[in-house]
Amino acid sequence: MAKRTDFKEKWGISCKELAELEGVTCEAIRMRVRNFGTPFQRRGKPTKFEIKYGKTLGELALDLGIHPITVARREYLYGDVYYSTFEKPELQGKILNERGEHWTVNPKMTYVKIAPTYMEQHEKYDRST
Repeated sequence: MAKRTDFKEKWGISCKELAELEGVTCEAIRMRVRNFGTPFQRRGKPTKFEIKYGKTLGELALDLGIHPITVARREYLYGDVYYSTFEKPELQGKILNERGEHWTVNPKMTYVKIAPTYMEQHEKYDRST
């Protein structure tokens, strides 16, 4: 059986405090430690948007004021999420759904991650952005 260590001594913050900060359970934080070796890494590897633009798909969508699917489509079609579609308004993405809700409150959009892969405390966190 593995030796138990005090989480707060090792990471500088208690598991419960970190879980509340992140909006997840303590079990999720412990799974991060088990899977990635640190509680400050949210996913296995950065997304292609984080690698290219330094922001997640959700962050880009919020910055541009468009739907995340529109951001991904611009990247797919034009190779640049900042490609302007003002000349073609039919390509401009809808922010609200048919019920008038913003895409961030839609429960079907939970796959869009707004938080970056690495937290500020992680050694691989990119401080230049």
